[in-house]
Amino acid sequence: MPFRFAVSPLWETVAALRVLAGPSPVHQRWTAWAQPKLAELGPDPTLLTTLATMPVVPEFLIPTPGARSMDMDTELHWLPHVAQPARVAAALPDDPRLRPLLDDQATTLTAILDRLRQVYDAVIAPVWPRLEDVLQSDIERRARRLVDLGTPTVLAELHPDVAPHPDGVAVWGRPVVAGERDLVLVPSAFIWPDVYLRDGPRRLALCYPAHGLGSLWERRRAPADDALARLVGPTRARMLQELSRPSTVSELATRLGVTVGAASQHLAVLRAAGLAVSMREGRKVISMRTDLGQALVEGEIR
Repeated sequence: MPFRFAVSPLWETVAALRVLAGPSPVHQRWTAWAQPKLAELGPDPTLLTTLATMPVVPEFLIPTPGARSMDMDTELHWLPHVAQPARVAAALPDDPRLRPLLDDQATTLTAILDRLRQVYDAVIAPVWPRLEDVLQSDIERRARRLVDLGTPTVLAELHPDVAPHPDGVAVWGRPVVAGERDLVLVPSAFIWPDVYLRDGPRRLALCYPAHGLGSLWERRRAPADDALARLVGPTRARMLQELSRPSTVSELATRLGVTVGAASQHLAVLRAAGLAVSMREGRKVISMRTDLGQALVEGEIR
């Protein structure tokens, strides 16, 4: 059974709405900040909040990403292609509140997409760099475990309610047969303490609590910029800061104002020191900082 990892800002937005509807103690600091931001948008005139807070979120609202990293614009672009009328009808319970999605899907779905964008901009986008750090770090950590210990161990470590199964994966003690579908593992900051299975026709997606989310909203004391610069050099210090999100060498060069060759050399030094890692995604080679690099940037190494 082939499987891969993915990060989904769309899922984090939907999951965040679920947290705000019933705040979790893990996210108290964030909810205290986010609730007024959400209130500023006014009451939800769409069905988004209703759909997002259902016991089972309709699968068409949270399509599984087709790549490891997709931005919100890309996910919102693809959502209408996924939400075909038959798929929407099959996913909805018999609830009069949801009739607009069946009677006038195009208009209703457009309004939901607009609201999704508003919610993302208000409560996710401002903290997305920090969220993405945690999610991508979780993927790197589990990818190393995959190489060292294999698929069954990685699946068993995701969550107490998840176990490996010869034909797919077992969730809540129920085997889910993957067949020819990929299994996509999606770390989430907002799903704790649960696990969530998206059973789609083309892909299975298993959303699980990301490692390290417990300290996500702690106030961090970063070392003075000049101290980090004295340690690794000013350009490499800035590069470590930029590597909070996956980046190509060309992107790093542009943001740092250096040549691609210079950026490549600095990146090679960071990789050799265990502060950054590079991997191929399709035709691109992306890099990001490791846990050690993140700890150095955040001043956690004493």
